[in-house]
Amino acid sequence: MGLIGNILQKRRLRKYASRVQTGFVPLSDIRTATFIIDAEDPSREKCLDEINSFCTGNKIKARIFHSDFRKFNRNVQPVTDAATTFTRKDIGIFGLPKMKRMRPVIAEDTDLFVSLSPDCRFTMEFLTKAMKARFKIGRCIFPGEPFDLIIRPDGESRQTETEMQGKESGQGQNERQLEVFREISGLLKKIR
Repeated sequence: MGLIGNILQKRRLRKYASRVQTGFVPLSDIRTATFIIDAEDPSREKCLDEINSFCTGNKIKARIFHSDFRKFNRNVQPVTDAATTFTRKDIGIFGLPKMKRMRPVIAEDTDLFVSLSPDCRFTMEFLTKAMKARFKIGRCIFPGEPFDLIIRPDGESRQTETEMQGKESGQGQNERQLEVFREISGLLKKIR
């Protein structure tokens, strides 16, 4: 990404950055939650089931989105609904997320935002920083530390945007999303 791209990304972040004060929120005060799940992770279905049962059991209204930045072709097809999935088509010039797709997602206030995606692209950084959430939990380390809590499975290293773009389907696949969610749900139950 060149100088112009970096300037445009910083400008977009300044314009849409959430002004909501974040911090630890007790589970009893969480009524709405937004989750971003990695569609490429083989444990996606199990993770969806656990998220739904966790939210239902705690009377939390959940919005669930997916991230899937693979190149689709005859051999690689999307496995999730296009309306709830962020794809390469949602990224414009200079790596900027297309706002027509992002505005409805970031417009709603939420008590809890959880990003289970190991993807550290600017699109994910933008969503994290623009999301109007009181408590943010994630897996990636972004500049400015927008997450209140970062959960990383043992041995998971930070992946840069260039490493993520160079990743082919199946290579270096993080299959730890379910493990991360179980750890998050356990920690949420302990926060009083």
